[in-house]
Amino acid sequence: MRSDQIHQALSQGMNRFEVCQLVAKGVKATHKTGGRFEDSINDVLTYLGTHERTQASIHLPVADPPTKKSMAA
Repeated sequence: MRSDQIHQALSQGMNRFEVCQLVAKGVKATHKTGGRFEDSINDVLTYLGTHERTQASIHLPVADPPTKKSMAA
């Protein structure tokens, strides 16, 4: 069931937003023309639930905020 696949993906340490973003990107990258979107979504969720993450997050680290000195230059 899809809810089981979602819970498996969440158990990998991702939050719901990250799972949603990764599923959207994964379906866009792997969907075959003429195939069912449901099958593509299930395939991506299965992959996310069974593979370890290699990064801490999909978000880029926040850079140091600009200082007045750097903004004036």
